[in-house]
Amino acid sequence: MNATELIEEIQLIAEAGDAEDALDLSRRLIRKDSVKRAIDVRRTVSNGVINRDGLRKLAVQIAEYEVEQSMRMLKAQEALIREIGAIARITRQLTLPA
Repeated sequence: MNATELIEEIQLIAEAGDAEDALDLSRRLIRKDSVKRAIDVRRTVSNGVINRDGLRKLAVQIAEYEVEQSMRMLKAQEALIREIGAIARITRQLTLPA
């Protein structure tokens, strides 16, 4: 389950689901080795009652984390592109006849 699907499902449960839906999602996340997120979802259920605001906040936190990760990856890719450009310039200089 990718982050977008997870966020959408959390939002759906927060709006129209019940505690069992949240617990089911938590179990599915554990099966997919997303233990931290499974625990976060599980913590929104207490005594068979779902904390809808908690689920909404969790969806926002996941979205913010994913944006932050994407920005980090983008910056790393930009640095790599600059480095490749520098290597290409050096290579051209070394291969040009004097």
